[in-house]
Amino acid sequence: MSEFKPSPAHLKRLFEHTHQALRLYYNKQKWPAIYPTLSQLAERFVQSYHHQPNALHAHLQFYASDHGYATNLTVNQCILVCAFCSANGYDEDFTEELVIAALSDHLCCSNETNKAARGEVLSAQETKLVKLRHQFAITMLDTANVPQGQLQRILSRLDKYTTAITGNKSIPLYDNTSILVTLAKRIAKAITPRPKIKTFTIVQALKSLYLGTYNEFAQLSLLALARQITIYPGGSLVNYKGQHALVLCATHDGFLLVLLDNNNAVGMIKTSKRFIPHYRPISTSDRKLLFSIWFNEQIPKPIRTHQNHDAIWQAISNLGQQQFLEFKAIEKTIKPFSQITYALQQAARQYNRQGQKASTVRHCLTMVGLDTAGLLCQRVLLETLISQLRHPFAGDIWHKYNYLNKLIMTLLSNEHSEQFEHFLSPFTAAIYFILAKHSCAIRRLVKGSTEELNDKSISIAHLFGFDRLDEIQFSEFTNRYFANSPSHQVFLETEKAEKSTLSNTARTLVAIKLLATYTLGETQALSAWQTQLLNEVLKEFQWLSLEQFCDAFIAHGPSCSID
Repeated sequence: MSEFKPSPAHLKRLFEHTHQALRLYYNKQKWPAIYPTLSQLAERFVQSYHHQPNALHAHLQFYASDHGYATNLTVNQCILVCAFCSANGYDEDFTEELVIAALSDHLCCSNETNKAARGEVLSAQETKLVKLRHQFAITMLDTANVPQGQLQRILSRLDKYTTAITGNKSIPLYDNTSILVTLAKRIAKAITPRPKIKTFTIVQALKSLYLGTYNEFAQLSLLALARQITIYPGGSLVNYKGQHALVLCATHDGFLLVLLDNNNAVGMIKTSKRFIPHYRPISTSDRKLLFSIWFNEQIPKPIRTHQNHDAIWQAISNLGQQQFLEFKAIEKTIKPFSQITYALQQAARQYNRQGQKASTVRHCLTMVGLDTAGLLCQRVLLETLISQLRHPFAGDIWHKYNYLNKLIMTLLSNEHSEQFEHFLSPFTAAIYFILAKHSCAIRRLVKGSTEELNDKSISIAHLFGFDRLDEIQFSEFTNRYFANSPSHQVFLETEKAEKSTLSNTARTLVAIKLLATYTLGETQALSAWQTQLLNEVLKEFQWLSLEQFCDAFIAHGPSCSID
């Protein structure tokens, strides 16, 4: 992100620039500028929320009377997307993508949206424009050469999700990113005042949506947003000694308040008195209340829970170094990480046929073996990092990772079980890389394993709904932390090299990717090259056919383990 210093001017420009962005549709000559305009605006929303969440929460109660309904509505949607993503722990780049989708909701019909909000009757052409606005927005974005991806997917299903997120019937909704934008849209529409339409408070909107939806991800996100608003209660109202007051922020021992007179800020009070805040919409043009009051030095900085993973990455890097030729060195490296001890104890049972228990870490390491122990410790540390990365599809990603674990166990259950860690560990590293570097591309859908005419084999990215990893970044990542790991280098080969040049080990890893997409995705015909590869690899591991392997895979179930 570029350098950003929060100020009242920046907050004011969020409204002005949102209004200007909503006008771009009506000037076709400016269409090529739409994506950089939306990207910069989304970045400013995310930065502003990061620095001043109380100020933006307050704007969910305000109606800036100098701007129209469409601008206020869109600003509220963007703020709510930021709040949802922050509450769920999503990173800033991912949040910006969803803010762009929120900005694009009324991109092609701001005039018509304002007209409808005033209660005026729309013409047939205007009604059609509002109804098809997302199709027009996608066309506009295509004209501006905006990359195809998550933005277009969200817009294409936003109306459907807006209707289906609540109702008498439980309709399955699989795209959690679209659900977040949908929730922001529903809440924003409920809390942004319109003549002759009931305006909900933020609390009422949250309760109504929570009780009305069957979707578990939506419910969890609404709970997270409720906690976020409790932590940063800016904009809520209290009665202070008989006078209306608005909460600027919660302090460690009370509240910082601004006194109100006819919805204008007239004074500031710091109090240790406890209140039960309430909410109601406030229409105002007072610039002090809207913008400048939120940059008072008495307002504490937002709470940031930064997790320092430097020690974990140092250990991962150390575990991959060639000079680890004795168990003592590995013991010293993993000593600070208690989670590795349990994993070693479980692995010790797997790697000896008698299922013996290991009494100490050293005993575990000797039973697992020197080469395998280093890979296993790296894997456990990476699993710790994966579990701490936040993403709307985090649950799905973890299930797919466990699915790969089970699949590799089944594949090796007849032959070469000692290779388990050498096969699983590179997949763990790749999944971490996908979460860290391809968060916006991840989908629940599994891409089919059939190949078009191309020189490279299937990518691990197919399991997570997109085409390929960024080869340059993935190469840098692998060479930085796993330069001396043959297993990880072979996995890198499967992502970069042509099919005709793959080594035998690389072909096995490609076969695992194929088995995962074939068994987890929709049934699709395999290409001749894929069929031949699978038959050869399955035969090597003592499987007579793909059908026999699939039957065994299902029979093993969640409890499958290495013999």
